[in-house]
Amino acid sequence: MYHRPSRELALNHQKTAVEKYAIAIGVVGIAFALRYALHDTLGPRIPFAFFTLSTLISAWYGGLGPGMLAAASGLVLADFFFMPPHSPEGLGETERTSIGIYAMTNTLIVVLFWNLHTKLRDAEHELRKRDGARLKAEVVSQANGDTPGQVRPL
Repeated sequence: MYHRPSRELALNHQKTAVEKYAIAIGVVGIAFALRYALHDTLGPRIPFAFFTLSTLISAWYGGLGPGMLAAASGLVLADFFFMPPHSPEGLGETERTSIGIYAMTNTLIVVLFWNLHTKLRDAEHELRKRDGARLKAEVVSQANGDTPGQVRPL
């Protein structure tokens, strides 16, 4: 019988919601710490770069919810700590553009990984269904006294 341990491991390990959200919070914290450490060097330039990476990691590992949490947290943290102070008239053109690009990019990242997670979950479900049918056929075959690989005449 052919044995594929990688498929079995992939099918048996289900990440909990706590794990997914903990990773999201952790990578956002790391992104914030790195960006904060470079604040003297970078100033208000590229406030969202590290947070886009944290969104990517969170969406890859956890899917839709953790990815959106990382994206929203990154937006709030970057706006509060790393963007220039807002004028009384509101956001300037540069700030609106950078926030818009960040929002669109991170939404796309999260949606694409959510789609990937959905496709993987569907494929795993189909594999479980096929494995169940194969096992059932083997049990019936053994109950009929057939040997593996034997073809019974009709």
